[in-house]
Amino acid sequence: MPAEMNDAIHSFIATFANMDLRGAPILCLMLAAAAFVCLEGIKIYKMVLYAGAFIFGFRYTRNLLWARIPSDELLLMIEVGVGLLLAVLAWKIYLLGVGLLAYQFARENFRDFFDGPFAVLLCFAVSVLIAILAMKLNRAVIVILTAVVGGFAMVNIFLKLIPVFPVDLSFFPVATSPIWLIAKVFLSAAGVGVQDVREPS
Repeated sequence: MPAEMNDAIHSFIATFANMDLRGAPILCLMLAAAAFVCLEGIKIYKMVLYAGAFIFGFRYTRNLLWARIPSDELLLMIEVGVGLLLAVLAWKIYLLGVGLLAYQFARENFRDFFDGPFAVLLCFAVSVLIAILAMKLNRAVIVILTAVVGGFAMVNIFLKLIPVFPVDLSFFPVATSPIWLIAKVFLSAAGVGVQDVREPS
């Protein structure tokens, strides 16, 4: 293989293994996806659960191993392998997918309020509780979970988009402003209303 081709492949692998999703185009796509999940999550909930399980495996594997594995190729293989394994498990074990999505949401959105081993245990307990509720109230749990995950994600992604957007958006409130929490709750409630927790007649 020519040296130039080999270098290009290694560069691609290194970029993908240490992927940074903070560019404006990627964030805009993620914002649109979050909006779709918030408003139409019940229609694609299986895809949401599989994607959530894959992202869980990919991200947490990278967080645990990036400093211990110097090889980008090996790191990427492990990240993708763990992500695919959890996605397959979420496909086979529905409640696992629900639990992983709930755990990720809790860890990402309540990190500012509490962290550490207790937070991990609490998030795990919440994810188990939601998975158990899904056995009894499947549609209601899926509608609320996808609406809340999508609504919170929309605001979180928008906050990341503000400093990198080509147009100046600095007039928006700072990230710590309570207005953003209100926006998250409003979008989540709108998503629940649009999707409707009632079983179709």
